[in-house]
Amino acid sequence: MSAPETAHRVEAPRWLVDFYRKVDALEVEGVLAGFAPDASMRFGSTDPMVGHDAIRAGLKWIFSNYRRMRHDFLHVWASGETVLLEATVTYELLDGRVVPVPALTIIEYRGDLVHDMRIFTDPTPLQPA
Repeated sequence: MSAPETAHRVEAPRWLVDFYRKVDALEVEGVLAGFAPDASMRFGSTDPMVGHDAIRAGLKWIFSNYRRMRHDFLHVWASGETVLLEATVTYELLDGRVVPVPALTIIEYRGDLVHDMRIFTDPTPLQPA
């Protein structure tokens, strides 16, 4: 049995920065291109979205709730093909409110494609006022 890899803090890899640029631009197809065809994505306590069709539908729904979105990376850790991203996500809601929310995302990737993404955040502050 080999020793387990430990996560260590790293600079955000270029593919991650590029991926989140597309997220922040609310570009459904651009974001989708960063996922492997059989990838899964889970946002909070929702059921996992598996495959491009499900992820596309999920992204369209998520993005339709915001005018803008911005991810400010706080910390990035890596271990093998897993990245943990701690960020403050600032949402501009359709009602004009601007709400920052902390988030932690676990991303498993191979090459430059995401195979699994799990986003942990509390969406309560984003609910209608």
